[in-house]
Amino acid sequence: MIHLFQPFKIMKKNVLMLGIFLILQVNVFAQLIHSHNDYEQKEPFFAAYNLGFDSIEADLYLKDGQLCVAHDEKDVSTERTLEKLYIEPLLAKIKQIGGYPYANKKSLHLLLDLKKNGRAIMEALETSLKPHKKQLTHVIISISGDMPPPSEFKHYDTMFFFDGRKNLTYSDSELNRLYIVSASFLDFGKYWPGQTAIPQDVADKISVFVKDMHSKNKKVRLWGTPNTILGYETLQSLGVDVLGTDDLPLLKNFISRSK
Repeated sequence: MIHLFQPFKIMKKNVLMLGIFLILQVNVFAQLIHSHNDYEQKEPFFAAYNLGFDSIEADLYLKDGQLCVAHDEKDVSTERTLEKLYIEPLLAKIKQIGGYPYANKKSLHLLLDLKKNGRAIMEALETSLKPHKKQLTHVIISISGDMPPPSEFKHYDTMFFFDGRKNLTYSDSELNRLYIVSASFLDFGKYWPGQTAIPQDVADKISVFVKDMHSKNKKVRLWGTPNTILGYETLQSLGVDVLGTDDLPLLKNFISRSK
């Protein structure tokens, strides 16, 4: 005997499976909000952290054996070190909360941009951070800027991930060491101020790049993007996973409204 409701049971199962698939996709490519050049905020670390930012960026130089945070070499000061501005307050939060950067057990991404002498900075980073490896279990540390070539990723502690580049080819093992893949907006077209619609040809190029990276299970970040609502909306619609900003409240409010 054929049950008339059987097709509906099959359809219901298929809808459920599709829903689970979509949830998994959202989790894999969950949108992250990123504090670009965070050290230029009035309160480095805390301004972004207190707003619940997922990702924080610091540029690094090595001076007198110290890992110093600055955008330009002329501004380097041993009074502004990675340890003082970021690692010490982060470890304090982790200890206070009980092993996680955030009370909701969300991880935190630190993007460390090595401005010059990358190998020397990597050596200093390993010396500085490896003793805290256990405490930093739920902190994702990505190396950007003057980073080692992909063939040398394997020589560095597995607590370090790397910031991939659009124009590089990676082996499977090298790809596994990438947390995100980044590109300049200028790789796709002219500077866009984010006040009017993005040119369609630029949007198409970004979309192709995003889909390619997502097929490799990698998150995408673009730098050189505008700090405007339209800019955030456009990048979000194109599937860019990491939205960066210098205007922390503006991006936080946008993300909160779009959820």
